[in-house]
Amino acid sequence: MLDKTEKDNQTLIGFWDKAFALSEEQQAEMRNQSPESWKELAPCEKLFRAAGSLGQKKKVLDYGCGDAWAGIIAAKNGCADVTAADAAPGAVRAARLAAEVCGVEEYVHVVCGATDWLRSIPSGTFDGLICSNVLDVVPPETAETILRESARIVTQDAGVIIGLNYYLSPEAAAARGMELTDGNRLYIDGVLRLVSRTDGEWTRIFSPWYTVERLEHFAWPGEAKETRRLFRLRKREDI
Repeated sequence: MLDKTEKDNQTLIGFWDKAFALSEEQQAEMRNQSPESWKELAPCEKLFRAAGSLGQKKKVLDYGCGDAWAGIIAAKNGCADVTAADAAPGAVRAARLAAEVCGVEEYVHVVCGATDWLRSIPSGTFDGLICSNVLDVVPPETAETILRESARIVTQDAGVIIGLNYYLSPEAAAARGMELTDGNRLYIDGVLRLVSRTDGEWTRIFSPWYTVERLEHFAWPGEAKETRRLFRLRKREDI
């Protein structure tokens, strides 16, 4: 019998597999997009700039890549060796098509990989890493594994970028008619959609492996306030 963490992980893979699935019509629409469409891939300008800053790196990992918007932007800004990894097969297929449409399939290598795949990567492989909208939508145990392994596989001077959703307090959740399990986990139709933590809580979670160099807040289109988080991290020198 699967334990709770593994069950949540498997449910999430199925959820995101369907979320990124593309019909034949959608695939045709993507193939007809302008070569400049990559400039519109990021949800907002701050995320676009963050992904673009990794273009100066030699070897970048876009982990939990979705449709690989971040990896594609890094490649378009100069990085010739990007690995885009996601555990959901639908996301992998979408990412490969997006890389092809944007003309960077030679530079963006898309793989299907979860935490077991991370463990297989040699230490110090990447000098750039972006992980956006991942750590707070997986079980805490999985997030910890991702952070630990990410710190192992990046170089000491690597640029590490973590994108997170907004903090949702139990009171704010209740006002929206939602209930947080265990005080911070939001399930919708049985799928874990958010593990809500404050900026300070995330800083403490990062601390065994990373220090926070900078924290920016941003908004997705249509949001009135910049409440989502963009952490720029530096690997600790003592690990």
